[in-house]
Amino acid sequence: METPSSNAGRGREPDRDPEGDRRRIDELEERLRKARGPAKDEPKLDLRVSQRQTAVAYRVMVDMIAGLLVGGFFGYWLDRWMGWAPYALVGGLLLGFAAGVNNAWRAIRAYSEEVAKGNGNSLP
Repeated sequence: METPSSNAGRGREPDRDPEGDRRRIDELEERLRKARGPAKDEPKLDLRVSQRQTAVAYRVMVDMIAGLLVGGFFGYWLDRWMGWAPYALVGGLLLGFAAGVNNAWRAIRAYSEEVAKGNGNSLP
């Protein structure tokens, strides 16, 4: 099987014209640009909103982790002190989880109220 480069000069396949190809691509792009119409400016995102949302998300994560750690610590401490193993640990983890969910819910609710009032763009 012969490659296109080996056919060059034998008359079977004309030599490629890279400048002509580039010109045709440019003409095609110009026709596409005209067919699509004028470019519309995309609305700019307010980065402060994004930063505020990220801050609320991190607070929710920290509240959940802190609740589990504090509840687990107190449950473990009660297990060691009272000899209730593993019931106080499990109870402490459940209470810590509930406390973390409660704190996270309050943070989300406060942020939602700020956004509803139109103050969601303000930084803390």
